[in-house]
Amino acid sequence: SSDLSSFCRSQAAKTPELAGPEAALEMAVLPEGGDSDSKLEAVRAGVNRLRELQTKMDNKLQLASAKTCTQELNDLFDPSSNPAGYRLCQDEAAKVGGFEVLLQQARGGKDDAIRSLSLEGIARMAFGNASTTEVAAETSELLHVIQNAIQHGAVPERLSALQLAQTIAASSGAAASAAVPQLVAEAVPLLSDNRGFEQLSHAALDLLVSCSFSHPEEVMSAMGWQYLQSLLSQGDGRPTWLPYEPLEVLICGLLATNTLSASAADEDAARGEVAQSLQQTDFLQYFVDCLGAAVNRRAWPEETSCFHSPKRLAEAALKLAELGFSRQLVPAVALLVQIVETSQEDGAQRSALLALRRLCTDPQCLEALLGQEEFRKGTMDSLHKQGDEPAATDLLSYMEFVESALAIAQAVKDEQAKDNPHAPTVLQLAEIFQNFAPLDGKLDSTLLAQACAMVPLAPAERVKASLGSSVDDGLSLQSFLEHVYGTPTILGWWPSLMQDAAASLAARGDLPRLPNLVRAAAVFEAAAEGKSALPIQALHETALPALGIETEGTTVEVKFAELHGSAPLAFGTFVEWLGELCVGLAEADAEARAEAEATTEA
Repeated sequence: SSDLSSFCRSQAAKTPELAGPEAALEMAVLPEGGDSDSKLEAVRAGVNRLRELQTKMDNKLQLASAKTCTQELNDLFDPSSNPAGYRLCQDEAAKVGGFEVLLQQARGGKDDAIRSLSLEGIARMAFGNASTTEVAAETSELLHVIQNAIQHGAVPERLSALQLAQTIAASSGAAASAAVPQLVAEAVPLLSDNRGFEQLSHAALDLLVSCSFSHPEEVMSAMGWQYLQSLLSQGDGRPTWLPYEPLEVLICGLLATNTLSASAADEDAARGEVAQSLQQTDFLQYFVDCLGAAVNRRAWPEETSCFHSPKRLAEAALKLAELGFSRQLVPAVALLVQIVETSQEDGAQRSALLALRRLCTDPQCLEALLGQEEFRKGTMDSLHKQGDEPAATDLLSYMEFVESALAIAQAVKDEQAKDNPHAPTVLQLAEIFQNFAPLDGKLDSTLLAQACAMVPLAPAERVKASLGSSVDDGLSLQSFLEHVYGTPTILGWWPSLMQDAAASLAARGDLPRLPNLVRAAAVFEAAAEGKSALPIQALHETALPALGIETEGTTVEVKFAELHGSAPLAFGTFVEWLGELCVGLAEADAEARAEAEATTEA
């Protein structure tokens, strides 16, 4: 989820005069925070001052001083208040014991305000900083303090605790990850019991989305498919506190993506409903929009100050591809390329490479990636030669293997363009192949007939016969493409079996009753019962009824009379005869209409 969404929600909730989440952080671009060390001395002084005040909190003036000092430290860790140096201030505070001091205040502070400010301070120290987050998560008492604040604190304290919990859940460190299951247990009850404070439910949802990246099973076990379905609902089933707005649609979609990906083997009907609902929302479009913003370190939605992790979004892209949404994510390919090239976030480059590899099992995604010529020759080649990133080598190898097959096939098709103008494109054939095998894999011989039906190629029996025993090992993409188009040494399936039939249908135009090529091939195969020719009786009794064409009447009888004593029809002959029949039926229909109109006028 958004790294700053809980900051935005909680700050708006604790400061009622703020107009909304966007008021919490007024930034269009998330700064790096490492350009200026001018405020490090203020960090050291602030931590030392709080340490001195630890034993003086009973004094109201000293307590007020501690609150002021804590707020000043929080501002130093805040990207909006200290854009040039907030990251350096986070690191410095961790070095000088800032976590321990703030944790002591969060645990034993004299009122909820100092406890809330202290929890917020720890969260801001850890925000977007893997090393400081791990330092915080390794502190033995921290989890207990968070749990106590969520269960018993006032609303501002609870919001700060949830904010801190989300910061920990968003980290990939070992100590942070170990805390996630207990954080899930604290968050789920707040979805349905927020005691009149909707901000608590929002913050709990943000936390659960972050938890779902590392512990999706725990989140789903605690939440249940039915409740997740309600989060995706666009109607009455949606929780009353959850608006159907872009940010909410995005985070609920990410939650669904993570849990669906982790439960791929689950055949629960409720899971299927969640998967279907995910497709029906605006999530995928928002996801691409958000990814584009994250790549450029910009807020999304832009009227908010919610910044999103490129690494987390790349991980989600991989899961979405595994769930079958690659085609909808073609626009994400160029954005993932940008992450590989520019992101400084730990692990983001590898996550983007893995996402690209999975997405590009889809031919259209691969086509988009192959168009990134500078990326391949520059970044990818460099990563491969360095040898430090196996995911880069794997992706580059895959791209080169498939591109070679596509290029060879395209050259063959171009040479035959005049003789085979109706042949499917290379990309269309690659998409058909991908339905049955990876583009760098082999098409199993048992699936060849299904692939033929999609091209189409008919009769499939002729296709199998042309391969002989060589098909037993399967067909690579290049071999499949060469057999479809043909080469100087291979009789192409398309030119020998389909071109004349395709041309015949194309010449007829949009003629009533006349099927397209795929439908004609399917009916032929079914009526011929897998044989290479169609008996006349099967044409009358099976093929025409399957196409919804009448088998009686003068026109039909005349056409069948032409076939008297004829041998079974080859596919091309069948298509030509069918076209002539449909022309005759169309003419008969026109004559009947003309007679009817003449009778009406009379």
